[in-house]
This record gives sequence, C-alpha cells and structure tokens, in this order.
Amino acid sequence: MSRKEQREEKGLQDYGIIYISGEINTGISESICREIIEHNIKGDVEHIQMIINSPGGSSPAGFAIIDIMEWSTIPIYTTGLGMIASMGLMLFMCGEKGRRVITPRTSILSHRFSWLSSGNHSQLLAKRKEEDLEHKRIVEYYLRYSLIETREELEQTLLRDVDTWLSPDEAVKYGLADIIEKSRRQES
Repeated sequence: MSRKEQREEKGLQDYGIIYISGEINTGISESICREIIEHNIKGDVEHIQMIINSPGGSSPAGFAIIDIMEWSTIPIYTTGLGMIASMGLMLFMCGEKGRRVITPRTSILSHRFSWLSSGNHSQLLAKRKEEDLEHKRIVEYYLRYSLIETREELEQTLLRDVDTWLSPDEAVKYGLADIIEKSRRQES
C-alpha cells in the first residue's frame, strides 16, 4: 500500500481532528466526549484540533463537552469558522489559550440562553431554580474564559438582553479568541 493510499484510509479522528458542524445535542455531545476520552486513553496524538461551525444548542450537552475538554490531559486547540454561536461559541472559548483561532469571515454570537418551561406551579418553580443555576454557570464560564472581569461588564457587553453579534476583531478584544487566521490567499 502506498503512502497516499494509507493517508486516504485514515479519517479525521486518526489525526486528532474533531469537526463539529450543526446543533449541539445529546448525540453529538456523546460522540465528541467519547473521541476526546479515546484520544486520552490511547495517547495517540499530541493535541486535539476541534473545528467548530455551530449555531449552538443544548446547554447541558455543551457543558458535558466542556467538562471533558477541561478534563483532557491532551491540549485541545479550537478553530471557529462559518458560525460559532451560543453554545458553539462556548465550546470554542474552551480551547487551549493561545490556540483559539478564528477565520476572518466567522459569524460570532454571544447571548443569554433561552429556555422553554411548562408544567404546574411546583414544576415551574423547580425549573426556575435550574434556569437560575444555568445562568450562573454561563456567567462564571464567561468570566473564566474571557477578558471580562465583572458580571456587570459581562451583562453590558456579551450577555445582554439582546443577541450580541461580534466581529472576529471584537472576539479577540474580549478574549474569546486569540488569533484571526488569514487565508493563504489573503497573505499573498
């Protein structure tokens, strides 16, 4: 078998690349967590490259991935392209500091999470507690992974009452990304 044939047989996972495209849900979360755990058990790569193009999705599913990313002994580099919004942005932010790369045409959305609740009065009170806990987790996460220092500043800039769309330059300014990667053609 030639080297070219060997390369063609290998998949992204063999190179330590995890590509996330689309909504973050329980199934996607399970798959990504398994890949990260497997790389950690095998010790087969020096770093994991997570490429993200996602409009967001489930906060619990996303936080499961974030917990595994933080647990990983293998550094995880992130690249944002297309769109990194909501939970997609939060996954991106969790990448290794200095290795969170964004492309120049990436759409970036930061916002407060939304949650639909229904049920009787007691169920609504219980769900409200979980909503408050979820908001607290998100605020603490942003304060840890951005350059924003206070909750007040965070709620005035990135977690406002309306969607906050950011340019790649603004993402770097707020410490959500480290590098804007120019394309090969832009460099020439």
